[in-house]
Amino acid sequence: MGNFCARSDADDSVTRPKFNIGKDYREIEGQASGEGIKKTIAWKASITRPQLNSKREEFWRTRTTGRRSTWLAIKSAVEADHATAAVLLQMAGITCRDGCITVCEDANGNIYDIPPFIINDPVAFVNEKKHRVNRPTIVEHELLKLKLRRPGKAQDVEIEIESQNLVSLLKEEYSKKEGIPAADVRVFFGGKELKDENTLLSYYITNDMVLMVFLKQS
Repeated sequence: MGNFCARSDADDSVTRPKFNIGKDYREIEGQASGEGIKKTIAWKASITRPQLNSKREEFWRTRTTGRRSTWLAIKSAVEADHATAAVLLQMAGITCRDGCITVCEDANGNIYDIPPFIINDPVAFVNEKKHRVNRPTIVEHELLKLKLRRPGKAQDVEIEIESQNLVSLLKEEYSKKEGIPAADVRVFFGGKELKDENTLLSYYITNDMVLMVFLKQS
């Protein structure tokens, strides 16, 4: 038997919105996918990678229960590797039932249910062909208007900064607005932490994007 997280009877008693990925979606008993807190039961369905990506975006876009900032923190964790995911959830004050990201709980007791197909890919894709990933068009020296969102904060912090500036400058601008040490600020985008010595340009960050902010634990 695979050592993955399964829902308990207590979890099943919680009413959660359903999300349909396909009529032939099936979870494979005894087989697991992923690692650490991202380890889930394996699954299969007649779906291509582009279709799955579209379904995942639809899932995150249509979450209406719980806190928006918590959903964004969970999304960042799901998109990260399992070790980074655990750190992100801890910094956001989110706990995982049974140590698995499939069922999360915030400080107010709200439950966030994440299906296996949001966390891990299927055992195989249908008619999958190699396709080129189109990067957004990047303009050097472009003035960016970014929103920095931190779990637990009601308002986003808006910052204007040029695309060729370093991440360290972005952190400094954020720390000035929030009155906190820049050294305590960690910024994430697409599940990856932005490094101080790199430019925003190098991460393909464009105008009006939302970045997640977490504070280092003291």
